[in-house]
Amino acid sequence: MAYIFLGITEGFNNLFTENKRFVMTEQERNMIRRQIGNEISELEKSINTLTELISGEVQSDANDWFTSKESNPSKEINGMALEKAKQKIVILRKLLQRVDSPDYGISVNCGKPIAFGRIKAVPTATRCLSCI
Repeated sequence: MAYIFLGITEGFNNLFTENKRFVMTEQERNMIRRQIGNEISELEKSINTLTELISGEVQSDANDWFTSKESNPSKEINGMALEKAKQKIVILRKLLQRVDSPDYGISVNCGKPIAFGRIKAVPTATRCLSCI
């Protein structure tokens, strides 16, 4: 039985390696688009909140421990978090454009499909588990 299973698996893998393409279903692509869109929305909210915290419009709990804004390390930490959120949102917007590309979901190293579970967990993945 193991031999039959192995033969089926090899045939299945050959289907992908011969064509060098993996067709993700439209439903799967829509799921990834929604997931990325939700993450972008959350980041936009975080960016707004961090911007308000840095500008002093909103007082964070950490600010209560300091007597002046100049000596407040949370402002610097919020600034770093803001920059990181801005960078991530740029990456996600570019990724959202790539989802419809025929190469999306294909490992850049081996050309084999990246498992949908991996793409769902890490939409920015560019390598399959074998290649990382």
